[in-house]
Amino acid sequence: MFTDMKLYYAPASSYSQRVLIALYEQEIDFTPIEVNLFDPEARSQYLQINPFGKIPTLTTDEGEVLHEACIIIEYLDRCSKGSQQRLIPEDPKLALEVRMLERIIDIYVNGGREALFTDSQRPPEERGNKSVLKAQRLLETACTVLNEKLVDRTWLAGEEFSLADCAAAPTLAYLRMVYNYKHFLNLMAYIKRLESRASVTKVFLSGREQMTQMLSTLSYPLELLALEKL
Repeated sequence: MFTDMKLYYAPASSYSQRVLIALYEQEIDFTPIEVNLFDPEARSQYLQINPFGKIPTLTTDEGEVLHEACIIIEYLDRCSKGSQQRLIPEDPKLALEVRMLERIIDIYVNGGREALFTDSQRPPEERGNKSVLKAQRLLETACTVLNEKLVDRTWLAGEEFSLADCAAAPTLAYLRMVYNYKHFLNLMAYIKRLESRASVTKVFLSGREQMTQMLSTLSYPLELLALEKL
């Protein structure tokens, strides 16, 4: 079905990882194009494809240019209706829950993670302002909601892997850098299941290689923060 699909991405970007997990889950052929947005020339060239300068971007067989990870995944899901693996359920009620869970992860979990990470780079006397405390409270509320969802579920929306799990895998993995959620036992068991899934393992391995390169530079914390905002 797909013959000339291209994904512009960065291996360590959690948003890129979401799309890569979806692509591997649905076994879709694509051409991966790694983008170094820290290189001025590469960034200039990429801006001709995505004027917002963010990753990932998908160019379809028809020449469409799609931005935003959740939109890209929905496109892939719609084009793979013959596949047994559906990332957005056909049942309207369940589909709404999947989208809601993805939004909780993106807005409150990932948003809280970014706020805590940014705060950790400030001088000690400047940390913990009201906006950071609010972001942390929302993060903890979101983790509580997800933990409760996972009481009797294998994946976030039930027994089928979904868009919500594509979003959760990289977000929860990076969250551990700034927030210890070991007291959420269901969430901890869930992240172990995620990390043992073939698509997630493959994506994390690729991302770890770029992360290792970033760790070797003094500017690593700022690069990671910038990468997650791209």
